Amino acid sequence: MWANARLAFYGVACLLAACQPARPAEGPTGAPPTVAVEGPEPSGEPIGPDVSSPGDQFELVIGGKVYSVADGKPFEVTLGGERFEATVRSKQVLHYMGGGISFRYPKEMTLEEDKSEGVSSITVEASDSTFVMIQVYSVDVDPATVSSLLVSGIEKEMRSRGGQFFPGSGGAVRKRIRGEDVEGTRLEFTLAKESMWTEIYVLPKGKLTIALLLQRSDDDAILAERRFKVITDSLR
Repeated sequence: MWANARLAFYGVACLLAACQPARPAEGPTGAPPTVAVEGPEPSGEPIGPDVSSPGDQFELVIGGKVYSVADGKPFEVTLGGERFEATVRSKQVLHYMGGGISFRYPKEMTLEEDKSEGVSSITVEASDSTFVMIQVYSVDVDPATVSSLLVSGIEKEMRSRGGQFFPGSGGAVRKRIRGEDVEGTRLEFTLAKESMWTEIYVLPKGKLTIALLLQRSDDDAILAERRFKVITDSLR
């Protein structure tokens, strides 16, 4: 079912720009976009220097001593004759930078990017219904026109896949994005007997225009909203 909903997004993306096979996008300086681990969050069982145990993921060198440690598991180090408990943890957030934008997203989500002339589409999705698409337009486009095309295109694609829209679908909605309140449009519908919604926001960023599409089912609301917040709060 989620595949049908996501295909609708891809179909709309193709309507707005000539789709090409996915390939690494270049950043503003010609360098490829970067996806990096933002940091850590841990767990553990004491592990001494130069001693490894099943599940060890990191080798930490302190004062010439090697500590074999696992993600989130406490271990002891000796510094200046004093013993300290330490923990190495990996953050559950990844960082994307490319095409003039950057944002963080939960580690359990998968990121892909398609680049066409004048527009790149970045998708971030989880194994459930949580789905995000960010389109970055480097050509001169009218934000209101982009928003209208996305809304009408998604409605058409969803209907073609058997989606049924609720009365009142297409109303205005507001969300905090990039530190400011942005007005968008919410489409509410059922697909394969699941209640879902898609929100569309279009905003300028210098010479770029950014379109943000968020989609989830009602069943995944709590997790999806947490994931959306990570992305919308950090989008730059």
